[in-house]
Amino acid sequence: MNSTKEIIEQLQLRKSSLCCEDVKQLLTSLGFDVRDGKLGGHKIYVHQGLPSFHSGSFNCRHGKNPEIKPAYITKIVQVLKQYKNELDDYLEKKDA
Repeated sequence: MNSTKEIIEQLQLRKSSLCCEDVKQLLTSLGFDVRDGKLGGHKIYVHQGLPSFHSGSFNCRHGKNPEIKPAYITKIVQVLKQYKNELDDYLEKKDA
């Protein structure tokens, strides 16, 4: 299993070449629930273990597993950094 720190690093290193499924998988591995938004390609992510976090979103554009714009990856990284300690605690409890 990847730690929050490792996932942040992966996102930062591959910022300009991440596909929708890659990002969904990384977020899911941290306990996020990724759902379809109201518009095509729009994704919303929430986390039950983070009471102070409401939701975030990104856009997958159109087509089969398209790349996500780097600006969305930057926002996701900011969220992960902001909630890193809480995410690490959540993952520790989940694995215990």
